[in-house]
Amino acid sequence: MAKTKFHHIGVACRNIERELKYFEILGYKPVSDVFIDNEQKIRGLFISSDGQPQLELLENISDDGPLTAYLDKGTKFYHFAYETDDIEQSVREFVTNGAIVVKPIVDAVYFRRVCFLMLKNMMLVELVEINNKKEQ
Repeated sequence: MAKTKFHHIGVACRNIERELKYFEILGYKPVSDVFIDNEQKIRGLFISSDGQPQLELLENISDDGPLTAYLDKGTKFYHFAYETDDIEQSVREFVTNGAIVVKPIVDAVYFRRVCFLMLKNMMLVELVEINNKKEQ
């Protein structure tokens, strides 16, 4: 099996700056610059706090962005992301175990490449290939 390691939890929000204020109460601080990924139609910011999981605050950059359905249902924590050293192999293994590819492997702004898969239990998993220049 390809090596994977937990990286972050994706948090859907309508406004990153407003959401960040609530997480700062819990000790979180930004650990990246705000980034925009036009391919995925999102704007994002990574935040971290000692002893807590790293989070990725995300907002849509257009009305037809990928977060709309989650936000309309009130869902905030919507994906768990895992680093992989071989994204193609990891995708094959997830699919062999019943996962469905929701968004195929694409180049990304913050990471080298990403892929989203839905597990049979309806858990959304993002696989990320780290770009060493942008590694978190």
